[in-house]
Amino acid sequence: MKQFNNWLGDKLSYWLSTMAMFYIITALVIAPLAFQRPQGLVGWMQYAISVFFQGSALPVLGYVARSTGENQERVLNETHDCVMEELALAREERDEIKMLLAHLHVKIPDVN
Repeated sequence: MKQFNNWLGDKLSYWLSTMAMFYIITALVIAPLAFQRPQGLVGWMQYAISVFFQGSALPVLGYVARSTGENQERVLNETHDCVMEELALAREERDEIKMLLAHLHVKIPDVN
């Protein structure tokens, strides 16, 4: 059950954080205005805050968070690859130094 919940949560979080979902929700939020409009400034303010911002802003926030996460993942992968290359070079150099030290110990046996 936990595996299914993780799978479903991943799919829902992806689809709810797309710009397509933003357009769908925005259309669903604006469509009722054709039939009934809020009365007065307070009514419009309440409508804008409670309906439009809560409904339409959430997919945009999810989209931005997902984009930021993908960019951060890309940077982390690039950093990991660079570090691994440097580590491989450091290991090669360490092996060369060990070989040179062994060669020196053969040439100069009295030195510790």
